[in-house]
Amino acid sequence: MTIETVTSEAVSIRISRAELGAQETLTPAEARACVRRALDDSGQPPWARMEIALFPAETELLLIARPVTCRPCRFRFARFHDLAAALPYLPPETDCDAVYIDGGFELLLYPTASPLPNALYEFGEALSCTPELAAHLLEQGEVIAEKNAAAVLQRYFC
Repeated sequence: MTIETVTSEAVSIRISRAELGAQETLTPAEARACVRRALDDSGQPPWARMEIALFPAETELLLIARPVTCRPCRFRFARFHDLAAALPYLPPETDCDAVYIDGGFELLLYPTASPLPNALYEFGEALSCTPELAAHLLEQGEVIAEKNAAAVLQRYFC
């Protein structure tokens, strides 16, 4: 097994046919184990979820993996009053950022397993979001509160 690349964003591994033996490819569990081993060996933290692609060739198998991150949720509020009205319904430990951009207030939530409160949909407009768009909004907008925006804003405005 030859580890080509190990970063926090991707892992690339080449496995020779000799190492595979009679197997044509790896099972999902074997592929995950290879990625975990490569991350551990390079001192990278393990990924909770990953996407793995296997590319079999004549002499080797190429494994490329990358972490799967939860997509942020994005809500736009026309007025700060609407954002403040939704805040009491969020648990204070909610991981979120608040940004003012293009004449409106945006709340970027990084959800866990718990469902989002209905108040967000009542007071704001749900918009699509990607991790890249969230980073762009934080870079280009005026950041009101980062990381624990719900707790900070609740403390001062609720």
